Amino acid sequence: MSCKTATWSSSGSTCSQMETDPDDIPRHLARQLVPVPLPRRREFIEALADKARLWAGRTGTVTAWQADDGFVCSVLPVVGTAAPVWIVATDWIDVQVGADNNSRWELTYSAEHQASVEDLMRGVIEAGATEYRAFGRSRVRVVSARGDLWSRKGMESLWGLVPAPGWRRWGTRHAFTPYAGNGALRR
Repeated sequence: MSCKTATWSSSGSTCSQMETDPDDIPRHLARQLVPVPLPRRREFIEALADKARLWAGRTGTVTAWQADDGFVCSVLPVVGTAAPVWIVATDWIDVQVGADNNSRWELTYSAEHQASVEDLMRGVIEAGATEYRAFGRSRVRVVSARGDLWSRKGMESLWGLVPAPGWRRWGTRHAFTPYAGNGALRR
């Protein structure tokens, strides 16, 4: 199965042929879906949760659990101004940052993608994120630990399909702070 974006429903993953923005995923990462057994998914999430506990320390609550046919790792900040992160490992690695569940990344289990998930999570914990919202649409931007810019646009309703020039300028901008507040990676 090959598609440009995958959307999640209660019955599992479905594929839609929506075009993605060129900056959704850094260009050096290729996307090919390869089935991954449950034990490997569990190992990935448990290792990710261990690293997240180290990065967040006492500034965040890290939880890992099994959900249906996959595993979930959530990092919830103690400070209310920092961004929560959820990693869901099913057929894809689904990464959600911030309050908007429409702005998320779907990655494969390649070594590059797994390393990128770690860098993205560490970037949110140590440097924060930025979220833009306006009239049926949103965008989340994160600078990973390697310095890659991750940006994902999501649609909250069909109004998100209507062109809205300059919506990031006149919409609501929310800057999530680093978990510790000191911003080790903040530039």
